[in-house]
Amino acid sequence: MIQKQKTSQWTGIKGRIFAWHLDNPLARLPEVLFLGDCRSAVLDEFSHLIRGSEVVLNIGAGTGRFSLAIARKLRSGRVICLDLSEEMLLHLRQKAEREGLKERIQIRHGEASASGLENESVDLVMSNSVFHELSSPEAVLAEMLRVLKPNGWVIISDFRTTRISRLICRSHPGGAHGPFSVHELETLFTQAGLKNVNIYPVRHWLIGVGRK
Repeated sequence: MIQKQKTSQWTGIKGRIFAWHLDNPLARLPEVLFLGDCRSAVLDEFSHLIRGSEVVLNIGAGTGRFSLAIARKLRSGRVICLDLSEEMLLHLRQKAEREGLKERIQIRHGEASASGLENESVDLVMSNSVFHELSSPEAVLAEMLRVLKPNGWVIISDFRTTRISRLICRSHPGGAHGPFSVHELETLFTQAGLKNVNIYPVRHWLIGVGRK
């Protein structure tokens, strides 16, 4: 039996500091320069899949860097933003209200492998920079597939196995998976039964796309 995660390292004071970091372009500039930014590539994948009425689940939504951009593309759909860090979700809620996106953003505090959503209730599910922190990536991908409708899409972006990404991930608690190779992420997708799998690198990142 898999032990459910009740807390996150991104809570409390660390959560508030990192929420500020994620929302500050100048603070993030060194990270982007060293690692590159996969955001545009992920959003490009979404642009091919979204028509405007979809329900999207973002696991590990953080302060909404991806969620808000996706919500802007929706007309009648919504983005369910799941995260364990209440500090991050507070920033996300405030930004959604400022940008007039409150009706398209649904905040949900919870654990990645136990979202509490109904079976086959979302059209697309995504996660960014979460899987390398997990001790059981398979459990979270299984949860993604449980809530995903038939023929729905999964998009995961995370660290690729490089010297820099390994150094960054050394700060994570023991048991975390760490960065992924193309083969590892592809195996994770195919063993879960995903079809139309496409895994490709963007500098120090990997983007994985698959269909249920």
